[in-house]
Amino acid sequence: MALPVDIQQRLDALEKLPTLPVVIENLGRALREAEVDADRIAAIIADDPAIMARIMKVVNSSLYLGAEETASLKQAIVRLGFRAVSNIAMSAAVFSTFPPSRTAVFNRSEFWRHCICTGIAAECVYNELPRFAALELSRDELHLSGLLHDIGKIIFEQYFHDRFIQALEMSQKDQVALSGAEDRILGTDHARAGAWLGRKWKLSERLLAVIRWHHSPHNAAEEHRGIVQICYLANLLVNAAKMGASGNAYPRYAQKIEHEFDLDDEHLLKIINLVTKKAEQSPLLMTITI
Repeated sequence: MALPVDIQQRLDALEKLPTLPVVIENLGRALREAEVDADRIAAIIADDPAIMARIMKVVNSSLYLGAEETASLKQAIVRLGFRAVSNIAMSAAVFSTFPPSRTAVFNRSEFWRHCICTGIAAECVYNELPRFAALELSRDELHLSGLLHDIGKIIFEQYFHDRFIQALEMSQKDQVALSGAEDRILGTDHARAGAWLGRKWKLSERLLAVIRWHHSPHNAAEEHRGIVQICYLANLLVNAAKMGASGNAYPRYAQKIEHEFDLDDEHLLKIINLVTKKAEQSPLLMTITI
């Protein structure tokens, strides 16, 4: 199902289309090279002062700070590692792409916390559940799937603000899934809007599938269904544990998890505790507060 005509026309007519910095594309290309080193990564990141500043703040935070403050970008990259640097760069780019939230009804910081924790949960689900063991997924891709899965909500909040707030209020008042409230008020949901943005950003087909189908993984193409199912479950787990706030007021996450994935309370609590522990050490979570 395509976006409604009025929404499609409004998005296509945007003069300032949300874009990711070129540095993100260059960084991704470099990290796929076998011989890439810290000097090359530092040279790429130095082209974006905002991302560079964010990385330096993280490396000199209490979680990473050693005996002396890290003064150079290369040292920061070596200390953090390529994976953490890549995730911090992507998160900083996504965060800075959109201005601060216009309303307290949709708390942007808590929304990003939800997304980052969903990425952490996706990694935990992948590692903890044998049904996903045959899949070949990287930690980076799992974290990005969580970071970006709900990006359509930002599109709605920024460009269709009043109607999105109505949908949020309907979800809260009637205790229904936000996607259903969005469908009723906007004629579409954040998954379709997010997939539209993902295509504009030239994201991978796998990430596009996560964004588009994270509420209905059975509709995803077979080759992408595994990671979509992982993100679907991760999203439910994070909502059930109230890690951040996605704007979704659906009240029966735990029952849904048990019914669809046959996870008893003990196993569910184990994964939630693991996600909580990893979140406490997440450099990405720092990027929404520093």
